[in-house]
Amino acid sequence: MKKTLLIALTCGLFACGLFARAASAQDIPRIKARILAFDGKTLSLTSGTAGQNLSVGLLPTTRLMYEEKIDPASLKPGDYAGATLVKNGTKWQAKEVHLLPDALKGAGEGLFPLPSAPDQRIVTGAVSKNEAGFLSIAFRGSVGTDGATCSGRAPRDGGCKGETSFALDPKAPTVAIKQGDKSVLAVGKVVAISVIAGPGGTLVTPGLTVENETGGEVIDAPPPKSASDKPAK
Repeated sequence: MKKTLLIALTCGLFACGLFARAASAQDIPRIKARILAFDGKTLSLTSGTAGQNLSVGLLPTTRLMYEEKIDPASLKPGDYAGATLVKNGTKWQAKEVHLLPDALKGAGEGLFPLPSAPDQRIVTGAVSKNEAGFLSIAFRGSVGTDGATCSGRAPRDGGCKGETSFALDPKAPTVAIKQGDKSVLAVGKVVAISVIAGPGGTLVTPGLTVENETGGEVIDAPPPKSASDKPAK
């Protein structure tokens, strides 16, 4: 199953931190799910992450995003981008790269381990260089001092300034995250979705991303047991 920067950004792929910054002061639970139905107001989803089917409502302020594949050579200095990094020998290499919209600049910024795979790294910041198959990203962190020791998630103000460079794997997906509308919420699509409690305890989402390019698999929830499955007393 392919992991995505956006799930890492799962309060760990890359995107959880993005919407947390945009919607509140703290991380918001984020899951991967497949759309079963959408009536214009409520999404019916199935999620192996959550282990069940669930209904999630949209808010007037819900941010609807989608992925679009791009050429990594199109990334230019000043672009706000993020990447999931893995070690290839002694050097870092991108497992996936996301170009983020201007509206999310500063969100999820930093260099930190992927919670589900501590040997991997998430970096989010401004592209400083893109040449000869290597991409450099400058970021603000919270640990260390300016330069090579800077890491961690960026604080609200201040922090250290760092930069990391990594190889661009030609086979790794490079996608732009773009602003969408309700038309992107098609049945069968895989979404990385932030979920919070809304009015009356119902589930709502402050933001989601339709993962057209890096969605991978979603393990559907097992069907509920019927009465005949219950052990006899």
